[in-house]
Amino acid sequence: MGNLTVLTDTIQETPRQFRLEVDAAWWAEVRPLFRDPDAKLITPLAAEFEAYRLGARLLFRGRVTGEIELRCSRCGEPVVLRLAEPLELLLEPAQNPAQVPEGGIELDAEDMELGRYAGDELDFGPVVLEILALAWPMQPLCAESCLGLCPVCGAVRGRQACSCETKQANRPFAGLGQLLEESRRQPGPETPVAKGPAAKGRGGK
Repeated sequence: MGNLTVLTDTIQETPRQFRLEVDAAWWAEVRPLFRDPDAKLITPLAAEFEAYRLGARLLFRGRVTGEIELRCSRCGEPVVLRLAEPLELLLEPAQNPAQVPEGGIELDAEDMELGRYAGDELDFGPVVLEILALAWPMQPLCAESCLGLCPVCGAVRGRQACSCETKQANRPFAGLGQLLEESRRQPGPETPVAKGPAAKGRGGK
């Protein structure tokens, strides 16, 4: 699923450039994990980075690039997500290689820039996936000022004007609510002064 692996022995003390690119099969597998299942890959996702050794540790620095077409959360028009996300990862040898996932990289649960490695190959698929998940917008917008869709005819308000008027839904208790609001604005009746034996018992003779 794309050339996302790096051989451990190709990383030396001298920095070396790598470019890893995902293919259509990788994208088809991970796309359902995101909020927009109809998202389209416009340009391939690629991880471009420099890698070198710091003793037994491995350091990777670069970025993840690509373009994905989403849908505006208000009007449904296409929105292009242009990625240029930093990739920085420091891996140390795993003390217990058996606990490292099959891909050879175990990311720290609290800091995705740290992790452990084991084996002869390092699969950067999970790394790219984590970076993509952090960059994915909660509510994609074609523009901050997007007016969305007309609730009556469904027209895209930012692209075409319509003469529809939004009518208030029929509410059977609307009139009763109006009377309640009017009563709040009016002074209430004065509380009558109590008379009789109880009143005399408090102050009368």
